[in-house]
Amino acid sequence: MIRIVLSALTLSALIFFHNSIISFGLTSGLSFTFSKILPYMLEFFAVCLIIFNVYRQYLTGTSLIVRRMVSILILFGGSGIAFAVNPIYEGDFSHQYREISLAGENADTFQHGLTMIALPGCPHCFAKLEEMKRVSKIYPSLPMYVLVINDDELAIEKYRKASEGLIQVDLFPKSTLLRKIIQGGYPNLMYKSNGSSSQLINWSNSGFGSASWDYILEKENL
Repeated sequence: MIRIVLSALTLSALIFFHNSIISFGLTSGLSFTFSKILPYMLEFFAVCLIIFNVYRQYLTGTSLIVRRMVSILILFGGSGIAFAVNPIYEGDFSHQYREISLAGENADTFQHGLTMIALPGCPHCFAKLEEMKRVSKIYPSLPMYVLVINDDELAIEKYRKASEGLIQVDLFPKSTLLRKIIQGGYPNLMYKSNGSSSQLINWSNSGFGSASWDYILEKENL
């Protein structure tokens, strides 16, 4: 019984420290994709450990049908709780982008690095900002910016406060042409590989996932 309880406590701890495990993977030099998968792998192992201990203590003398039913219930129950607390969202592992080329007066709008184009009061934008802050702490040499589509200083100050000085925040330039290149809602993300290039990589929020971070870090040799 003690082993079953310890296995259940292990699963609970892994679920609780899910995001910390991801951060540990990143600081250890693992890719974003593997770091994102790592806590789910450990949680699945913990569920299997619970099944093993229950099987050994209570199911050895039972019929095959009972053993399978109990194992399936524990598997789906434990895994279901893990995914309910830390769900996988659409786009978490995506890397769906398009290439954009800007010319003329718009060519220098975006600086080298990753830029998030955000709306005031956009919850997905603030969530992405938190993600960018975590990455900035691990890779401080990666340039990242936020451009807010609004002339309201109060709106931009909220982003500056939330960025905690880790991400540069400015207003999006007044340009009808630039706003037309934004597709797929907000936040929208742009990556420029170097300052002199006019080529940009553009993601919608659902198209930017852990594989996109891996792509950027590879381009930056980080």
